[in-house]
Amino acid sequence: MANNNKVNDETQTNETSTVPIQGKTTYQLSTGLIIAAGYANKLRRVALVSLGNSVPKDVIIRDISEINKKLFDELIIKNKIDKLDVIRLTVKLVYDPENKKLELGEYKIIRYLPEEKCTNVPQEDLLRLKEENEKLKGEMSTLKEKLKELEQMLSSA
Repeated sequence: MANNNKVNDETQTNETSTVPIQGKTTYQLSTGLIIAAGYANKLRRVALVSLGNSVPKDVIIRDISEINKKLFDELIIKNKIDKLDVIRLTVKLVYDPENKKLELGEYKIIRYLPEEKCTNVPQEDLLRLKEENEKLKGEMSTLKEKLKELEQMLSSA
């Protein structure tokens, strides 16, 4: 999950909410660009600021800690993201006022790689990719020729 975007030092807190018929409210929160090691604190702070008026603070603190545990597994264990990697975390949270519970919905983790990691491709991989590219170009020209032959056959029929 890598994107190349300009690093912005400003903190971003984006919140959108919708109210479905069941009475649950959905919120979308974004941490902005952060170092992976600080995602838990940042998500908690963004949630407290964004949800503070509509969700009780004790519910936010309790449930965000559980959500952070789930996200830790995704970040560190599954994706092997280093604690110094720059990421952007966007999560959808669903608040159920009857049960006083915040639940994790969809989430997106975008990992930003330094230019050195993106441009430092091993020579053998580069050669293999060039050979594969040339092979595909040859196949494509052969297919173009066959397509022209088919068009001529159809136009003459």
